[in-house]
Amino acid sequence: MNAEKKPYLKRIVLSLSAFIVLLVAFTVATNIAVVRSTKTRIYADTESIPHNKAALLLGTNPLNRQGRPNTYFTNRINAAARLYHAGKVDFIIASGDNHTEQYDEPTAIRDSLIAHGVPENRIILDYAGFRTLDSVVRAKEIFGCDSITIISQADHCARALYLAKSNGMEAVAFPAPIRAGRLVKTRLTLREWLARDKMMLDIWLGKRPHFLGERIEIPDITPQKSYSTTEGITIRIAKPDVIKAPVDSLIVEFRNTRKEDGLTGEYFKIERLSSDSKWEELPLHREYEDEELSIVFNAVGWIVSPDTTFHMTVRPWFHEKEWKPGTYRLAKTFRFPPYPSTHKSDTAYVEFQIK
Repeated sequence: MNAEKKPYLKRIVLSLSAFIVLLVAFTVATNIAVVRSTKTRIYADTESIPHNKAALLLGTNPLNRQGRPNTYFTNRINAAARLYHAGKVDFIIASGDNHTEQYDEPTAIRDSLIAHGVPENRIILDYAGFRTLDSVVRAKEIFGCDSITIISQADHCARALYLAKSNGMEAVAFPAPIRAGRLVKTRLTLREWLARDKMMLDIWLGKRPHFLGERIEIPDITPQKSYSTTEGITIRIAKPDVIKAPVDSLIVEFRNTRKEDGLTGEYFKIERLSSDSKWEELPLHREYEDEELSIVFNAVGWIVSPDTTFHMTVRPWFHEKEWKPGTYRLAKTFRFPPYPSTHKSDTAYVEFQIK
């Protein structure tokens, strides 16, 4: 080799080595920063995660490279449906890529969520979520979400949380499980590391979404909290969206999460949280206060099939209707087989607010 070329080759090798070292150091520092700043805001269960008005469900291809259902997509749908049915979010923003008529992530998300019992009027389509940055920034600037719950796989959640914090948003995340082989996980991990590098550069350079547009207001919904004495049945108030006194009727949605039929009936109870944090049943309407009258419910059993929803109208006609502002809960009893006469019913509750 020509002696004159050796110094140039040496400088090229040294420059390339320095670049690689800097890239590795930058990647390590970026990933440490992302993990440290987001790890306390990723929740593994629906019980502990705080309520938010909206969830941001980040899109992905419904099909994998082999044309089969993509488990990343399926698991995100399942996680979003769980969060909604647990009463932890009121709306789900389906944000994804729709760059061609043949590729439409938001519509695929909507159709899948509806199949999982999420009402269509609680799903908001964002067709301009081309990248995670676009989805997060649009959630704030277009949909007015200063606080939000992010749904994706854990690594992706961390990056989205970091973006949300960088854009002045209060965000938490509910990760969908990852079911993939070791080789696929390794490839996706490396891809995520590089995506975080790009995210950091985008933040430093003030990168903006491809499209913004006019503001879209998400309506207010009465906050609800669902729980029960045992797993199997969850309930939520499907209508009205905003509960105000006087209360004429409530449409209650039941959801059965077991693999066997559940049974419920017309009996219900409505309680108010007192100033000393005790649940007290609402008093009877004045019409019934001085009468020796028992409130009678029809002995009719209603079947709640597995993985389906069932709606029932509750009319609290025997309670006072001018409910004071505060926290209330509706209690509905239910059972699963076997049905011995001595078996004590379990109870599902949904808490709500009267303002």
